[in-house]
Amino acid sequence: MRRGPSLIALLVPLGLSPTMAAQALQRSAAPVAVCVVAPRVEPVAEGDAVGVVPMPAPQLVVVEPLRELRIERHGRLVWRQQVPVGQSFRAPLAWPVAPIAPGEVVLLRLRPEQAAEGTFAHVQLVGASAERMASTDALIRSLGQRPLAWLAAIEAALEVGDVSLAWALLFAPALPEAPDLAALRVEVVRRGCGE
Repeated sequence: MRRGPSLIALLVPLGLSPTMAAQALQRSAAPVAVCVVAPRVEPVAEGDAVGVVPMPAPQLVVVEPLRELRIERHGRLVWRQQVPVGQSFRAPLAWPVAPIAPGEVVLLRLRPEQAAEGTFAHVQLVGASAERMASTDALIRSLGQRPLAWLAAIEAALEVGDVSLAWALLFAPALPEAPDLAALRVEVVRRGCGE
């Protein structure tokens, strides 16, 4: 399978630059930056990041090694992964809790390896509409294990500027194993964080 030239040409104009991956910042004297590639998020006021997720169980892709990840719903901690000093873990991470409902806001608190205890980057994930989530699910089911179909769907989403859908597809657990799709994942992470 060969990646078409149009897909690579789409990557740069659609924001795959150092600003593509959000740099969510703690609102304190010592900001914490975290490069979140998927779900697609954008920086907002006061240093936080927000992203609309087109699927209820998004794959989390963070470039930096993490010491701690917390997931909060309605102000309550519902999931936490923390490792001892000197250790870290890396995302991608399959969504570890109940799916995100349409319109629901879920807060991620991420502490990268070098951040001080209690200092987090904040990312809000907002569930897309029920119709959009249903159409994303139907699209994924229709693609099956056909790498060319997945590549075409990712390209189609990029052509209309729906980067959230493109990245949801590209980092979906159902994505079939194929060298070009794997290479595209690596390229999105590399370019998305400005490396």
